[in-house]
Amino acid sequence: MTVNRSGEIVQANGTFGDMIGSSLLAGIARFLDLLRPGDRIFWETHIVPLLDMQGFVREIAIELRTTGEPLPALLNARNQRPGEPDSLIDLAIFSARDRRSYEQELLAARKQAEAAEAHARNLAETLQRSLIPPSLPKIPGLEVGAAYRPAGLGDEIGGDFYDFFRVNPTEWVIALGDVCGKGARAAAITALVRFTVRGAAMETDDLSDALQTVNRTLLLDQGAETCTALLARFRPLETGHRARIVSAGHPFPRLIRRSGEITSVGGHGPLLGAYPGISHTVARVVLGAGDTLVMFTDGIVEARRGGDFFGDHGLDSLLAEHAGAGAEALASTIANTIVEFQDGSPRDDVAVVVVKEPLT
Repeated sequence: MTVNRSGEIVQANGTFGDMIGSSLLAGIARFLDLLRPGDRIFWETHIVPLLDMQGFVREIAIELRTTGEPLPALLNARNQRPGEPDSLIDLAIFSARDRRSYEQELLAARKQAEAAEAHARNLAETLQRSLIPPSLPKIPGLEVGAAYRPAGLGDEIGGDFYDFFRVNPTEWVIALGDVCGKGARAAAITALVRFTVRGAAMETDDLSDALQTVNRTLLLDQGAETCTALLARFRPLETGHRARIVSAGHPFPRLIRRSGEITSVGGHGPLLGAYPGISHTVARVVLGAGDTLVMFTDGIVEARRGGDFFGDHGLDSLLAEHAGAGAEALASTIANTIVEFQDGSPRDDVAVVVVKEPLT
């Protein structure tokens, strides 16, 4: 199609007539009469000035009036003699109906994906909340802190858990674990492990026996994942607490003495759910005034950024820097540091439990 600067039609081919309807084309003299008011204003204030300056415009989205539904289109225009007031303008108009439909479908798909992502995040949060205590217990004579951070942007259901429960009027058990895998299946196994640990630790004061019960339960569940676990049982003394600690393939806790000395503690043994007939050794330590026990899942020491691992050295350096912090503050500091180390999107979920013997 060719028009003048005022938009009057000089000539138009049959394809354009077919596009908008020949009867409509025959009854109008100006191309601008086919445009919406906003497009007409844009023609006068933007398109014509651009044609004078640079001689052409490309892929301007417009909507044409037709004998049927309005037609979304793309406009290319070329000024035959830029700068001359009587110059004519050549127009090439392409139907964008399919493109508009595609864009609408793409927008709808994006909204659906965002809704699905939000639903998945809510589901992950709901499932994860069921795997950790809703609040920290009050353990007489001990200060307790805990922190959990999910993997990714918070929408991944991981297998990390921790739990606190009293096994008799004076003794408490703290459990941490990490079930292999992610998703709803991992969440189901995590719940199984968490509540089996509770039941087993209530039945026996031997932590190794409790882990064997969990191991047998996992082996009986066809297709169950393997799991690492850490149990710590606390008994009050005249001054301080005695802790019995056992690990099933789980990272050893760190004991921070009041003096600042940091050591790894814990009895060792294989992970759970892989082999029958396993056994674990139990370590014993005494927490004195000002001592702190830090328990954690492997998402701490195995945190990675590029080729760099946070590692045991990174954890020990962090603990040395914050050795005097309270239990809750230290747990949050560790978890937040790991998330920041991985630029806000950790590869694995992270659980930390801190137990501190107060100075007074």
